[in-house]
Amino acid sequence: MFFSYHFQRDAWRANQVRHSWIPHPDREAAGFFDAADQEEVKRQSEKAIKRWIDRQLQNTTVTAVLIGEETAERPYVQYEIEKSIERENGILGIRIDSLKNRHGKRGSWGENPLDHYYVDTGSGEATLSSIFPTYQWKENNGKENMSEWVEEAVGSASVIPASKRDTLEHKPDKETLGDLIVKGGMAAGGIMILAEVAKEIGDALRRNQFR
Repeated sequence: MFFSYHFQRDAWRANQVRHSWIPHPDREAAGFFDAADQEEVKRQSEKAIKRWIDRQLQNTTVTAVLIGEETAERPYVQYEIEKSIERENGILGIRIDSLKNRHGKRGSWGENPLDHYYVDTGSGEATLSSIFPTYQWKENNGKENMSEWVEEAVGSASVIPASKRDTLEHKPDKETLGDLIVKGGMAAGGIMILAEVAKEIGDALRRNQFR
């Protein structure tokens, strides 16, 4: 499995996920390097970094996108998602904002990068987030359930025909349901309170109906 994440901000949190995944002998984790390696990679050119990513993606079937506050904005995360779709990897989104960093601080809710990728499935355009699952590591008990999430991601990959994978487009400025939810004040401590917003919408519709 390849792990895609924001190195500078979320490495400590990402390592907690990795350490829960790799104790089993049949599991491997790619996309990680220690602090010294990170400094070395940062000094390389963009082409060299992308070559490193390409090598890390080899022999993987699933890419886990570890989502923190700024993950959606990171160009190398975007590249990793695009190359993963190109090579027919399954994608798994995991929110890690509830995990603590090395200073004991939890992160903030961030956009899901999969919300802003669109692909032709053969029956219409769909976002990657509507095809592939996204979970919250802590709240959804990632330690116990990650194997099931991975299997689901592998199965979901078949939704995108091989002939349509080159239709993938990144549309960061297109508003998604997730954007509207956040703007509507539904993200509170990482938990979306859908019932309250549904009630407000219903009340508004009734007010308009009886005016």
